[in-house]
Amino acid sequence: MKKTHGFTLVELLAVIAIIGILVGMLLPAVQMVRESARRTECLNNLKQIGLAVHSYESARQQYPPSRAADQFLTWPVYLMPYLELGNLHDQFELNKKYRFQDEAVTRTVMPVMNCPSRSRPGNLEVSHFETRGPIGAVGDYVGNAGTQRHFPFDVWARFTEPVDGVFNSGFSKDNKVVNDELVGPEKGRYSHASIVDGSSNTIFVGEKYVSTEGFNDARGWGDSCIYNGDEPETFMRIGGYAMGLADSQRLFLSPGEFPIFGSSHNQVVNFVLGDGSIHSLSTQISESTLSKLCSRNDGDAVSINDD
Repeated sequence: MKKTHGFTLVELLAVIAIIGILVGMLLPAVQMVRESARRTECLNNLKQIGLAVHSYESARQQYPPSRAADQFLTWPVYLMPYLELGNLHDQFELNKKYRFQDEAVTRTVMPVMNCPSRSRPGNLEVSHFETRGPIGAVGDYVGNAGTQRHFPFDVWARFTEPVDGVFNSGFSKDNKVVNDELVGPEKGRYSHASIVDGSSNTIFVGEKYVSTEGFNDARGWGDSCIYNGDEPETFMRIGGYAMGLADSQRLFLSPGEFPIFGSSHNQVVNFVLGDGSIHSLSTQISESTLSKLCSRNDGDAVSINDD
């Protein structure tokens, strides 16, 4: 009889152990590749948004306001026609407050507004106040509303005071509201000439910080519907001294109270500048540099060096 040889139990266990070690060594590399792909997709989203902003400015000779008036619609809605979402844009009633919009429309997600690295349970709000109106889609990108110097008393989000951002609330004098309806089309504050420090030195749109405890939460956490102009921290943020970039581990902050930029990437936050260029900034960037990048007119232009 021909004698056959097989693995002994010890040999089999050794092979399994080696395979386990190899898999353990491979997994981090696979995760890094996947995150790199997600980060690239996020940057591409911001690139598309930046191009849409320029198309809007070319057509209207001004950048869109972050919101025309309190409780009305927001800049993602205004950019829809320039993001190949004209049909969705036409379903919004632009002269009416958010709470009067059709919930079937507000629930429609804009894929370009969602970073693939942020693992929410979904892309819709999970809670809201009864007076706020319909449930709506959430998103990850916010307009630059300026620096920390306008943080006290919420000046950064108001409708009358001068501020140093790009995506600020529209002036009340230019966006009249009569009988709860906006009179005429939305009007922004700024044109290309308003970016005194240069478009290549000024942040336009970036990723927002949201605590994992506040995902999809409309109650002051800054992750409610991106179409709702009632909660400015949802669609606009500021940066500078004492308001640096948050990393994915700083979960003790409530962005509803502290409206800063941040992301779910590892130690970087993605931005698009006024010239359409996209950048990944280290969360360790100095607050002084961040302040200069967030101000469109401080007279102290700085250049970005990517990490």
